[in-house]
Amino acid sequence: MNPKWIYAIFGIVLLSGMAFAISGATVDPEVERGKWAGNTSGSVTTEGGNVSGVNVSAGTSTEIWASFYGDVVGSIVLADSAATSVYSWTWATTDGGEVCVTQDQNYVWTNAETTTAALVDTAFGFAAADADSAANTLDDACTVDLNEAPSVASVGATLLSSYTTCAVGDGTESAEDDFAFCTDINGTGVNYEGVSADYELMVPTSDADAETETYYFFIELN
Repeated sequence: MNPKWIYAIFGIVLLSGMAFAISGATVDPEVERGKWAGNTSGSVTTEGGNVSGVNVSAGTSTEIWASFYGDVVGSIVLADSAATSVYSWTWATTDGGEVCVTQDQNYVWTNAETTTAALVDTAFGFAAADADSAANTLDDACTVDLNEAPSVASVGATLLSSYTTCAVGDGTESAEDDFAFCTDINGTGVNYEGVSADYELMVPTSDADAETETYYFFIELN
């Protein structure tokens, strides 16, 4: 199966217009860290007549999940539609907020609601019995608090870092772009490598051969 490339949107955030609302994020160029290539093959030397007990172990790369991480820089501004500012407020990661990603560039955040792992499996075409299905991944309770919508208690995945990815639906949840995946901004957080990162999350991807996915990034600054 060919590796997937996820077209990401990372980095610097400038909010214009209404403060304290979730908004699209401008980005720095993506840094692609690549895909795990797998284990080196072990070997055993034997000869005719030998009977050998050999325990084997391996890991294999998932084909249906991808991850994003990075830093967040932003400000809250009073500005017009031309992005000409009347006033600007300094924002720091310690003030908090959320990073959300979705395949819908026009996601209606006021419709954000709880969803289920089963709905994610169906929309993305995953088999629930597979080890890396949404049912076996989004098995933690989580909450997304957006100022534009009521607090959403939903399902998520606790990553092997300081972050949790929380899934939300848009009220339909029948297609891939009906879902968003969010995490809290943490100015003292670390990513999977133990390196400082303001956010880290994971997203589902289609298992079709050579298919790519585009995720749009949104930010809410507290």
